[in-house]
Amino acid sequence: MDLKSLHRQVTHYHRWKRQIDERLQAFEQWGRTHKMLSNEVYKTLNRAKQLLRGDSFTIACVGEFSRGKTELINALLYTGGGRRLLPSQPGRTTMCPTDIFWDAAQPANCVRLLPIETRRTNTSLANFKRIPQNWVTVQFDVNDHEQTRAAINQVSASKEVTMAEALKLGFTKDDVEASSEKGMVSIPAWRHAMINLDHPLLRQGLRILDTPGLNALGNEPELTLKTLPDAQAILFLLSAAAGVTASDMQIWNEHIQILRQENCTAVITLLNKIDSLWDDLAGQQEIDTNIDHLRKLTAKQLHMSPEHVLPISAKQGLLAKVGKNSALMQRSNFAVLERLLAECVLHNQHQIIGHSVMTDSEEMIIRSYHGLARQLNDCEKEITQLRATTPINQSHKLNELRETVRKSHHDYHKLTLSLRTSQRLIETQRLALLAPVSTGLLEQHIAIAHQNLAQSWTTLGLSTAIGKFFEEVDYNIQHLDREIERVNRVVKSIYERPEHGIRDDDLMISHLLKVQKQRRQLRQLHQKANEFRASLSNIFLRHKNTFITRFINSLVNEVRQVYIELNQHIVHWLSEALAPLHHQNQYQKQLLEQHMLRLAELQGSNNSWTQQVESLQTNIYQMQSALQDLEPLYRQVLKSPLEESIENNLIANKTGEAPVKTAQVVDLSTKRSPRSR
Repeated sequence: MDLKSLHRQVTHYHRWKRQIDERLQAFEQWGRTHKMLSNEVYKTLNRAKQLLRGDSFTIACVGEFSRGKTELINALLYTGGGRRLLPSQPGRTTMCPTDIFWDAAQPANCVRLLPIETRRTNTSLANFKRIPQNWVTVQFDVNDHEQTRAAINQVSASKEVTMAEALKLGFTKDDVEASSEKGMVSIPAWRHAMINLDHPLLRQGLRILDTPGLNALGNEPELTLKTLPDAQAILFLLSAAAGVTASDMQIWNEHIQILRQENCTAVITLLNKIDSLWDDLAGQQEIDTNIDHLRKLTAKQLHMSPEHVLPISAKQGLLAKVGKNSALMQRSNFAVLERLLAECVLHNQHQIIGHSVMTDSEEMIIRSYHGLARQLNDCEKEITQLRATTPINQSHKLNELRETVRKSHHDYHKLTLSLRTSQRLIETQRLALLAPVSTGLLEQHIAIAHQNLAQSWTTLGLSTAIGKFFEEVDYNIQHLDREIERVNRVVKSIYERPEHGIRDDDLMISHLLKVQKQRRQLRQLHQKANEFRASLSNIFLRHKNTFITRFINSLVNEVRQVYIELNQHIVHWLSEALAPLHHQNQYQKQLLEQHMLRLAELQGSNNSWTQQVESLQTNIYQMQSALQDLEPLYRQVLKSPLEESIENNLIANKTGEAPVKTAQVVDLSTKRSPRSR
């Protein structure tokens, strides 16, 4: 039984990213050495490298408290030593969302805690993460179990405040627990926790997010709008003994199902603690039948495929790892979970490969090689003709070559002008694209909404003001959608022009303007606004100012952040929509300019004909050297090592065997083979 599929795949993922990064660096160095690439190409390569270096694989553990999330994390991160990495005890162990990761730039083995009082401000969690002075830092020695327990147990800390103070911090009566002290309620002491842990898996880019339950997801919109959507896999934990409870279903409907449907996030539902169903008085077949019935019932309730509902025991999986007990590991189903997560890592590789900036980088290597090979072939034909030229016709022949190169250069110059015209045509859409989501327009909507809320003295008035604000937001996005449809038609027509020689529809499609992510975020915010409106009946008007502040500081501020992201995305797209066409044309034009300059220098020199021909031969040698240096990178891309390595590791992941090399290239739907270009 393979007990290390996740460890192996994350290791492969880290190595794969490093290899691709090295390939991009090698191509960049090739361009600088031979002076073959433009500044625009270097910018694209830098963006591709940033994508690789900034990308991590995030597993989000979602579920109500006491579902065994901490024990699950212990089992996932266990590497030896016979002890739990994170302290685990009965009861509620996580009161605030917790990030577990490794960042070499931060102090190692520490817990950073954001006080709950920061919820009074308009500052987002993302911004607070860049303001270290607002966090409380507790360092610990991982070899000291008690010190580690004391530090990490801070995530379960609570504090007692008055109900009025809890309301100011955005909590409702349903969110808080009664305190032993009269008139006081218990709330989480911290808003967010970040554990920087020196661990082999975390060092290679694995990141784990632990969420404390429905209340935290509802009170921190940023979790469901940014953090969860950015996760590559969501583990939805249920109790095998309780099945799908009402609060579980609420988490599913409000926070997970929409990501599964619209964001294609990998979701695995875990029926944890199946060891509670193991009955020594019942036969194994009866136990297995009962568990399978529960799995199918859960899948039906959540409208999932039964294959994506996995009964497990995180506790027994951890014990199996500690005791190296294959039989217990098999019974706990933990090895199956690791294999499914390993396949999610592979899926994330597909997504990186399909990113437009990665596609552009790969295209540039291929087109640079083909363009240089074509130019070299033309030059070799020219020098053959020159060597065969009689002394009388030498000057005439050189003029003919110059004229031929000049004509080719003229054609590429015309294509450059055409592309500039096309770029200006796209740029003319800038105002139309940005106007519906301008921050100025949004601030007007916010000001009007705030005024309407302040002037409303009934729950109906408050509800109407909220609804009106989001109606304006929806109208803006519908307007933007119409403009996007119009500009994408323009982009398609440009790519389809015969003179560009683009025969790959995938390349064009990858450069269309898409805002699905931001559209999904706004839909989620609108849904949360409806929940705000539904809860108005529970709000006394004396708390109206608190309600307005909470609405503005949470949902409205998140809408503002989405608008900012939309503006940045559109501006970036405007400069990148025709990037492959610009790169291809500029590169070929640059090669021709160098050759034409060389011919002009020869005709104006006083050297003999033999010396002039040898000078051209030297230029050919330089091109041959450049082509020879580029060929290894070109061959790597041509053989599709990315897809090949992914498929081999997928097979190895299922069989538990080491990956093997194969000459066969598997066609994957998320990425086309360079051979088809």
